[in-house]
Amino acid sequence: MSERRIIIGPAIMAGTVPNDTYNKSRVVTYVKDGYKKLNWIRICRIPLGNPLKGNGAIPGHYWVEIIHDDENDIDDHVKKARMAKQKEGKINKLGNIKSANGFRESYGWYPVSLPISISWSSFEIKEKGVLNGASDSRIAKDANKFRDHKTEREAGRKTMNNNLSKYAFDPHQYQRFKEKDINMISNPYLPPGDNRTKETIIQQIRNFASTFHSKHSAIWSWDNDSYYEVNCHTFLFLLLGELKVADPIIGKKRDKHFTAYFNNLKNNFTVPNSKRIQLLTDLQKLSSRLTSS
Repeated sequence: MSERRIIIGPAIMAGTVPNDTYNKSRVVTYVKDGYKKLNWIRICRIPLGNPLKGNGAIPGHYWVEIIHDDENDIDDHVKKARMAKQKEGKINKLGNIKSANGFRESYGWYPVSLPISISWSSFEIKEKGVLNGASDSRIAKDANKFRDHKTEREAGRKTMNNNLSKYAFDPHQYQRFKEKDINMISNPYLPPGDNRTKETIIQQIRNFASTFHSKHSAIWSWDNDSYYEVNCHTFLFLLLGELKVADPIIGKKRDKHFTAYFNNLKNNFTVPNSKRIQLLTDLQKLSSRLTSS
């Protein structure tokens, strides 16, 4: 399948990527036989695997990022606090922030706290879940250390206009500064005839993330890609399914977690799983058409 790079005039067209960094009057879009590449959205995957062999990490993580032009804007008082290497707890007390402060809007699903131990035998690890790891216990672990948008952390934030950033963010968003550690990065594609705007898609992502606990599950669980587990993999797959976009990684059958989870889901059909089966069936079909046309 061919891919064409098109430069369009000053008007922003539906489905295009953000304004070109060096020329704000231009918009760049990528068209792939009617599919529109959304390269202002990044699907990030670190699968469960052996980090010494470069095929994943323990425990690994999946998340989605939305790239904004203003994500590197920073409030002056936060800039001064960072220069002074103030601890995060002190910055939190400054109140809600008006700028992005370097944090990239992003979403993923986490256990409220880290499991005490993990056995690799077949049984379910199960806890309450929380968007972006934004639980009180995780936030408390960050409070006594200096942490900015480039450093590893336990907790992100699940609401917009929080006390660290104007954007909700997944704690793994810092890994874009260590991109070699992210095993797979892809961009979703809008299928032919889909003319949703950038603003509409962003709002759909936010709505999915903020209601995941009520519409899909309030639990985080893991059981080796079992049909009933709900974790960062499940969150990402269902998000892509509800967005009705195509993903080249799934189309090329390169995501071992998707393949195993989807097969287990179909082979253990129950009524509560019917919506998930339909969403992932549609996702697989759209993605396969993208990579095989």
